[in-house]
Amino acid sequence: MIEDFAPALAWGIAAIALFTFLSVAAWTSARRKEREAYYKSEAIKRIAEMQGATPEPVLQILRETMAAWKDHPSPANMGPYQAKAYYRAETIKKIADMQGAGADSVLTVLREEERISARRTREGLKLGGFITVAVGLGLIICLRAIVPDMPVYLVGFIPALVGVALLAFGYSYSPKD
Repeated sequence: MIEDFAPALAWGIAAIALFTFLSVAAWTSARRKEREAYYKSEAIKRIAEMQGATPEPVLQILRETMAAWKDHPSPANMGPYQAKAYYRAETIKKIADMQGAGADSVLTVLREEERISARRTREGLKLGGFITVAVGLGLIICLRAIVPDMPVYLVGFIPALVGVALLAFGYSYSPKD
C-alpha cells in the first residue's frame, strides 16, 4: 500500500499541474486576443478621425449594416473569435456615426486586415499540409521497419493523402490577395 502511494501521488500532482497550466494558458490566450481586437478597433477609429470628410452614402451603408447589432451580448461572455467580431462591428458602428471621418482610409485598413487574414489562412493550410505529409511518410517508414512482413505501413498513406489535399487547396483554391 505504501509503495503504491508515492507513484500515485506523483501522477496526481502531475495531472493537476498539467490541467492547471492548460487552463491558465487558454485564459491568457483569450485575454490577449480580446485586447488585440480592442486595440485594433481603437487604431482604426483614430485613423478615421485623422482624415477628411466621409461621403454620406458610405456612412448610410455603415449605419444600416450596424442596425442589426441592437441586441448584442457582452464581449466578456464571448470566445476570442466572437469578441474580435464584436469589437470590429463596434468600430465600424462608431466610424459610421462619426462625422468627418475618413472612409477611404478606414476601408483601406479593413481591406488590408482581410488580406493579411487570408494570407495567414493560406499559409496555415500549406504548413498543415506539409506537417501532415511528413507525419504520413514517417508513419510509413516506421511501420515498414516495425512490421516488415505485413502491409501495415499502408496506413501511413491516409495522413499523407490528407496532407496532399491540404497542400493542393492551399496552393490552388484558397483565397488569393
